[in-house]
Amino acid sequence: MLSISKGRIIIYRLFDISSEIDLSLIESRAKEGARRLRLSRHPYMKALEFSNPPVSFELKGFARRLFGRDVRVGVIAKAYDFGVLSLAFDIPIPAGTGFSELETVAKELDTDESIDEKAGGYVRHFIRSAGDAVVKPEIKEDFVEDYMIFHIERLDRGIDAEEFLKQYDPSRLLLYETREVSPDTREETLRHRFSYYPDDLVIVHLDNAFIIDSSGSSDIMDILEFANAQILELRYYDHVLDGELSWIYGELSRRGGVSIFKLREYERLAKKITETVTDLTEVTEKVNNALKVTEDVYYARIYRKAMTLLRSRDWEDSIKEKLQVVTNAYKMLYDEIATKRGHLLELGIFILIVIEIVMAVVSE
Repeated sequence: MLSISKGRIIIYRLFDISSEIDLSLIESRAKEGARRLRLSRHPYMKALEFSNPPVSFELKGFARRLFGRDVRVGVIAKAYDFGVLSLAFDIPIPAGTGFSELETVAKELDTDESIDEKAGGYVRHFIRSAGDAVVKPEIKEDFVEDYMIFHIERLDRGIDAEEFLKQYDPSRLLLYETREVSPDTREETLRHRFSYYPDDLVIVHLDNAFIIDSSGSSDIMDILEFANAQILELRYYDHVLDGELSWIYGELSRRGGVSIFKLREYERLAKKITETVTDLTEVTEKVNNALKVTEDVYYARIYRKAMTLLRSRDWEDSIKEKLQVVTNAYKMLYDEIATKRGHLLELGIFILIVIEIVMAVVSE
């Protein structure tokens, strides 16, 4: 039976904690260990460009009972300029661990609420210590992304990816199952797999990923983490737009039709709608452009597949449609205001004419 000589489980919790994080300020204030994310110099990494690379730094770890022993869990925080803080809980897999034992531990970790409690504590501590580097701090409790990566650096024997898949079915691990799954389920789960060398393997799934890579590089994990950070922001701003639309409809319904006696009030409402569209357009563009894909090569394909599985297009389309609805509401309101201004101007002219006629009659 195959076993693992070296590997780790990485559990991610990503939080939206602010409208913006000043990464330069975070870097300057970090005592030590803070670093900008830099991907390796492999040729296929040229396809990915970060507009403002996140800053990562190590936090104090903790001990946890796993694999029948006490394991030291490392904690890495990563701050993104668009307001996301990611926490990575790095759990080493003891040498000699079999895949059946790994499946059992993975299933236990998937439902472990203590990870969420610890993550919440780390986030609150970061916000306090970061000070004004975190702009408008607020933990959005309803918007948290979770992801898990199984990273195998070395097996107990040297085999290529094709032979590995003959000897072990990773779909059980990715589905948090400990028993055999159907051939259809297996094929569907393992459908999104990639290899660059014969002995490496990346399988991307909705809630997790499986990686065999002996290079020691964290590139793939960083890319998948970045994808989850982007999705978290898109989800959140889609929710923000729902709230803005509800507020706009409520305001228009409460006020009724545009009245010439309340033009100033409606002008303020139109201005608020314009500011909403501008702000949300800017932030969604910032999120979407945080990582640019310039070529369709190995890591770029992994990133695109992850974004597809995480339904990035659905969230982007939803945001665009809602922004269009808000824009249409502004145009409708602006047209009504312009019409009422015209009526007001006509009324003013009419009143002036009447005054002139009255004054002419009186003077005679």
